[in-house]
Amino acid sequence: MSTLNARGTPWRGRTTRRWSRLLAGLGVVLMGLVQPRAPAAGQAPLPPTAIIVDETDADFQKFGPPQWWYTATGTTFNFYGGAMYYTYSEPTTRVNYARWMLPITATRPLTYEVFAFIPRYHSSTANARYEIVAGGVTTTVAISQSRYYGEWVSLGMRYFTASGPNYVQLTDVTGEPAGARKVAFDAMAFVPQASATPPISAVASAYLPLILGNPVQGVRATTSRYISTLDPALHHAMGCAAGSAGEQGMIILAFGQPWRSDSGQYGVIYYRRPGYPFASTAAVAEAGRAFLRGYWECAPSFAQLGLAIGTNNYRGATLQPETSFAHGQAWGQMINQVHAWLQENAPAGVAERLAVFGGNDIEMSWNTPALTKAWVNGYASATARPFVNFGTCDGCPTSGNPAQSPNNGWTVDDVWQVNRPPYAIPFPEIYLRSGINADQWYRMSLYAALNKGAKLNFGGLLTQWQACQDRGSCGGLTDNTPQQGWQQLQDALNADPRTAMPLPPPSDITWQNVVGAGALDVGPLALAGEGRIVADVLPPLSAMTFLAENAWEAPGIIVFAGRLRDPAAGGGGEDTGGVAVFRLTDAGEYVFPPRLLAAPTPTGALRITRAEGGRLTLSDGASVLRFDVAAADWVE
Repeated sequence: MSTLNARGTPWRGRTTRRWSRLLAGLGVVLMGLVQPRAPAAGQAPLPPTAIIVDETDADFQKFGPPQWWYTATGTTFNFYGGAMYYTYSEPTTRVNYARWMLPITATRPLTYEVFAFIPRYHSSTANARYEIVAGGVTTTVAISQSRYYGEWVSLGMRYFTASGPNYVQLTDVTGEPAGARKVAFDAMAFVPQASATPPISAVASAYLPLILGNPVQGVRATTSRYISTLDPALHHAMGCAAGSAGEQGMIILAFGQPWRSDSGQYGVIYYRRPGYPFASTAAVAEAGRAFLRGYWECAPSFAQLGLAIGTNNYRGATLQPETSFAHGQAWGQMINQVHAWLQENAPAGVAERLAVFGGNDIEMSWNTPALTKAWVNGYASATARPFVNFGTCDGCPTSGNPAQSPNNGWTVDDVWQVNRPPYAIPFPEIYLRSGINADQWYRMSLYAALNKGAKLNFGGLLTQWQACQDRGSCGGLTDNTPQQGWQQLQDALNADPRTAMPLPPPSDITWQNVVGAGALDVGPLALAGEGRIVADVLPPLSAMTFLAENAWEAPGIIVFAGRLRDPAAGGGGEDTGGVAVFRLTDAGEYVFPPRLLAAPTPTGALRITRAEGGRLTLSDGASVLRFDVAAADWVE
């Protein structure tokens, strides 16, 4: 059996009609056909009576030096009609501006509600000042374009007269420093109202999100889990809860980072502290079997489920090179064993409705492409059962930056290799409300369609809305609901016929391992004895939020040192040194939300170099800082 080699030669493994049929039943198409195209994003939200003036229409006029006008093109998921203009901000003096005229054929006099389409990219100004001229009377409405992503935003209702003039004007004067922000010029819509009577109030603050025009119907999410327990009884209870709720689709059990114990066993160190407990593949398999048994005992007789038993590609494999290929091989062997157990022990008809897969949360920032692909090769050498990649596309190209390279030395082709059939089912994290994650994966699928002969066929997608509730908050950036994440990826893919496909249902991940119980509050931070410095352990945070260098732990508390990141950048962009401070329950489970504290001055990635009680010394190789754990603050 061959594996994925350095040249990217496909692995040709065994397959069975049984699990191929089940994959199709779950909505997972590994070798999909061209699917019907859904309505393009940007076309659905407004009523059919709307009069839309795009930047390519005769009723749009732009003024000012042509060298300061810029054009961006892409899909209708990102720009209305697939294109837009933009220019740069000016503090006080107008240089470039544009007008959208109410067409001469429009009914007048009449009240219209005016909507501006704000594209996903090149719209970073916080003070776009739209001047609505109705019958020669000008009203200025200021909005922050940076708040919106592919949305129609209401500028209010205006009474447009027969004599005019009637138009909307936007200039580059935002009050921001010259060249600091981008001002977007895309489509404008005029929506006629029922009466020609001038409105009592001309102020309106509502806006229409793009997704409302194509509501999610019949899409129900499953519940995936980050695992902090190996107790089979609890896994049986979690499986029963999913079955009782009638969940169908894909469920991921994310057990933690790959590891090899001192005795040579392969497994994971999972999400429980203190002590970074190790669980062998045998213990992980037992938990997976308990989950499956709980599911089939409690689920309706028709329910279908794919269970992905997952690890990740965090850099334990860098320090333990043998955990790359060898760990993947051991993980594949474990999946084979659980699959065989299911076939032999499930009641009649159950094994036809359930399937077991491997899983890996592959994130570019966590490890190199070489070691990650080695894990995939090891996995593929041991089993014909595909693994579910529920990871990110850190730093991958976007429509706003199509030439961008993925993080950490990865190429777009490397990303494709760990997401291709027959051994991988892409099931990406679509966390960001902005839609950047969806756009990144659309571009990955387009790359595959243009260069590899077939688009990516997604098995679904992962959101973390429930995990954000467990934490208390995700800052309003990465807390897509499963329906929102599903709609974003569906719209991004179906805006281009080369990537269009019916998207299977999503899954939403939680930190809860005791059914019905949320995170516990253990009170204020306090030190309970001396701590210790540990290296190369994974915090329970995405690479889009935090990259750890090392950590300090004591009973009841743990401090990770590393780099804080801006998740809004989709895994790219600037980051700075900082810490993530977690409290722990008596049972060793993380308490959310953590305290994410940036260094008082910009630094590189920080490491803890010394600990004296609860006083930590941290350095990025140039700067030296100190952190007081009990106070959870930096020390002058």
